[in-house]
Amino acid sequence: MISFVVPTYNCAKYLDETVGSVISQLSEDIELILVDDGSDDGTAEMLAKYRDLPGKKIKILLHEHRGVSSARNAGIDAAKGDWVSFMDSDDCLIPGFFDKCRKIVETNADLYIFSFEHVDCLTESVEPSTVDDRIYGSSSDFADEYIRTRHLLVYSACNKFYKKALLDRHGIRFREGLEFGEDRLFNYDYLCTAGRIETSSVRMFRYMHRNPESASNRSFPDYFNTIMMLHKAKMDCFTELSKGTSEDEKRAFIGYDISTETERMIDRFDLHPEEKARNLPLINKLIFEEKNGKSITLIPAYDEHIGPDNWFKDPYCRKICLSELSKRFMYSDYKKG
Repeated sequence: MISFVVPTYNCAKYLDETVGSVISQLSEDIELILVDDGSDDGTAEMLAKYRDLPGKKIKILLHEHRGVSSARNAGIDAAKGDWVSFMDSDDCLIPGFFDKCRKIVETNADLYIFSFEHVDCLTESVEPSTVDDRIYGSSSDFADEYIRTRHLLVYSACNKFYKKALLDRHGIRFREGLEFGEDRLFNYDYLCTAGRIETSSVRMFRYMHRNPESASNRSFPDYFNTIMMLHKAKMDCFTELSKGTSEDEKRAFIGYDISTETERMIDRFDLHPEEKARNLPLINKLIFEEKNGKSITLIPAYDEHIGPDNWFKDPYCRKICLSELSKRFMYSDYKKG
């Protein structure tokens, strides 16, 4: 049986669409667990109508507001299925998904990773995020492939099937109290316990880009420190699991990851100037050094007239600085973080 967990919080205007996309596909071997995280917009009251639908296995859990990690953990604890899966309360399950996934999970892997779609609700454009149909005999084989390709949709918890027995045996739950990144840490923890892993081109859900209050659109003043923590956790996971990659491949992976994450931080500055005020000085410490009380860089091609507060606005300078940052992390002792 599959336990499908949907945490809800102040999503009344999307609830019928989201829950309806799942209920229309429920059968005897699928239970839906709806966990409300202390909503105050009528969401909890709306959930009541789903409780006693004939022929449907639906559980409704009402909690005080403690965050999405706590709600998901409550769903895991209540799950009776062999598999646990998640979806956010403003997304939609793709029609026919459960029918397609039943045959796939017969291979009895420890982790299934599915494709999904990004939907821009303003333009109605659809952009797929896909993985190939492939079976990895071990988490080490999976880590080898990820280090080399850097694209296996490892971040989200909402495109995966997890074995309930593994979650319980190893006490794997979502970290509570984080501003973001709890999905990643959950997945890294799980990968370290998994054996066989299967990726599938079957698309599971539609990620609806419509909520201005979603985590991807909110400001996070401590973004830098959280990203550095997530980077280290990712490196610890994949470089330890990988047995078939060379040291050079691992170092290239480390450098690429820190450079990519830093550029994503920078790209948020226009939308979140308060993040720039707090995080740019921390980024500069990675790239610049102090001499005679002045901030300088070790990069020969750097134009000192641009200055440490504006280097990222010049495309050439940004490229050079991020390349240097990548090299520094590549040749640091990544096993010590």
